Amino acid sequence: MHPASYYENPVGLQVQCRLCPHECLLLPGQSGKCKTRVNRAGKLYTLSYGVLSAISRDPVEKKPLYHFLPGRSVLSIGSFGCNFRCDFCQNCNISQTDEDVFSQYPVRAPSDMVDKALLYKDNIGLAYTYNEPTIYYEYMLECASRLKEHGLMNVMVTNGYINKAPLEEILPFMDAFNIDLKSFRNDFYHKRSSAELKPVLDTIARVAGSDSHLELTFLIIPGYNDTEPEWRDMIRWIEKNCGQDTILHVSKYFPRHKLRSSPTPTGTMKQFILAAKARIQYVYAGNNTEIESHTFCPGCGSLLIEREMYHTRIQGLTGEGHCKHCNFKIKGVFKNMD
Repeated sequence: MHPASYYENPVGLQVQCRLCPHECLLLPGQSGKCKTRVNRAGKLYTLSYGVLSAISRDPVEKKPLYHFLPGRSVLSIGSFGCNFRCDFCQNCNISQTDEDVFSQYPVRAPSDMVDKALLYKDNIGLAYTYNEPTIYYEYMLECASRLKEHGLMNVMVTNGYINKAPLEEILPFMDAFNIDLKSFRNDFYHKRSSAELKPVLDTIARVAGSDSHLELTFLIIPGYNDTEPEWRDMIRWIEKNCGQDTILHVSKYFPRHKLRSSPTPTGTMKQFILAAKARIQYVYAGNNTEIESHTFCPGCGSLLIEREMYHTRIQGLTGEGHCKHCNFKIKGVFKNMD
């Protein structure tokens, strides 16, 4: 166990966690909804510190990040647990676990991960992903701050369910985010994920207004978040709060965990992409090889980045992120690509 941050003692030995909007109130011996933070005699501890479910070097496109150093790799790490209870979770084997899993794995020091990230010549840094990184916040923050000392980058792939204070603390260390927007209806978040929509929107808006790079992901689940009115509201909100040049990924759902809806039809994904592109410049399909995910210049239509799954080829983009044909500035981080 490792001491946790962001909690209060409202009465006696009670602990109230302030890390995420659940703000779990815990008696001694109780753990939060994430099953990773536990009250021990009036102090909050995290069980997930340094306990990793996976360590893998991935293309940045796999996060997914399409406008952040395309073609480069990033060392990706994840732990166990989540502060959501999505019945459609695509990573349920590591996110929907009990707290006894943490005693079955060794603890990896932050310095170990920094050293490993430095081993690979073309590695841009660390990505905190696979499960929800907010719930191993203390470990992520320590790794991220140490990594910055070496000039490497940090990427956070998250559901966005984090309170303002911890987000503000970690934001200066994060170079890029991919935030999962699961629906634009609070009823969906409440029933399907045991959470609320507004805190996610607050996080997205804050990151969009920061110096960190932002991309969004939306998983279409047939029968649950696939209606045009919901899409229209979501797309307009993104345009207003994140900008017309937002990078938005739409992903294909596959039956997983408790939900057994049919996989997302390709036609549905194309329908969403068409609607989104009317207001947002960069919209991409994920998990579906039937739909191309190349980047074209919004100014002149030239092909800039060609993608085949996670293989990327830069076609018409300068190292500063301008179209080589019309000099249109493309939203993103593009360094040393000439």
